[in-house]
Amino acid sequence: MLCLFTFSISGQVFEDEALKKLVKQGADHIYNADPDSAGFYIELIELEIEDHPVIPLMRAMTLLWANIPTITEELFRQMQDQLFYAIELAETRDPDLKDPEMIFFAMASHGLLAEYYADQSFNLRAVGEANKAYGLMKKGFKIVDTHPEFLFTTGLYNYFREKYPEKHPIYKPLLWFFRGGDIELGLEQLKKACEVSILTQVEAYVYLSYIYLRYEYKPEKAQEYLGQIIKMYPNNFYAKGKYLESLANPDDIKNAPIELIYSLMTHENSYYKLAGYVFLGYYEEIAVESDEKAEYAYRRGLEYGDELEHHGEYFKGLGYLGLGRLLAKKGEQLEAKRNLNLAVKFAETSQIRKEAKELLAKL
Repeated sequence: MLCLFTFSISGQVFEDEALKKLVKQGADHIYNADPDSAGFYIELIELEIEDHPVIPLMRAMTLLWANIPTITEELFRQMQDQLFYAIELAETRDPDLKDPEMIFFAMASHGLLAEYYADQSFNLRAVGEANKAYGLMKKGFKIVDTHPEFLFTTGLYNYFREKYPEKHPIYKPLLWFFRGGDIELGLEQLKKACEVSILTQVEAYVYLSYIYLRYEYKPEKAQEYLGQIIKMYPNNFYAKGKYLESLANPDDIKNAPIELIYSLMTHENSYYKLAGYVFLGYYEEIAVESDEKAEYAYRRGLEYGDELEHHGEYFKGLGYLGLGRLLAKKGEQLEAKRNLNLAVKFAETSQIRKEAKELLAKL
């Protein structure tokens, strides 16, 4: 999933209003997937404050958002070096990590490392980094009332501490030493972070949309937050893909912005081409009712999906389901079964899995 790009509004970086503005401008270019402009602001920041963890953390984030979600091993090694360096600088400046600003930078770096390791199924590494992040997060629990930027991380912890092991039971025995969370409180804190935080606002939008898509199953809520991200950062194609995912039902897809679909189709990254063509297929099938065009788009999208390993599973599942649905309608049962079985294999939501199994049972 995504990042923990968080800052405190107190401490050295944010005592200087001009410097705080530079960091915010740099962060805006990071989220808008504009690495050259982001690098320009990072260099300006480095001229003002050398050896500060904000610099390597922003460089790691630039790599992440310029390539999300297809982060190669080589790219992550570069990110990992920057994150390790950010932790080192935070601990050098504040060995006991008592300053809220240094707590944030160290915690963000450990959190990003934990997230990547978890995505790659490096379970012990993930838990090791999560444990380090948790030690810092506990300090944030105590000062969240006086430091609003901690609302994001505290809310994130409260929600996922309970929800994540429900969805990924393999982690349950590894989390016994983490204090319990509170799902409703976590959601409230994340929503509040959207309102009162400064530089954690975008992350709150990102994670709330993800929660409503994949955990709470309220796509209309996800649309609100994803719409805000797209409005603020029109070059954020990850948010565009997720916004289309929130429209993946027969009622909402009819009102899907076709220009958004086309923009994904023309992106150079195969992940976004996969998403764009699959949603074009879904749009042609449901809204336009053109089975021929829909079948072509599904097949084209899934060709791009073949280029991706361990990425785009949601879009693959949706594409195979749509293609299987069309083939079953045409009476091509063997090919329909093959695609529907692939839909079950790649399904990341219960809705896709359920419909694919129901169609298979009728063949």
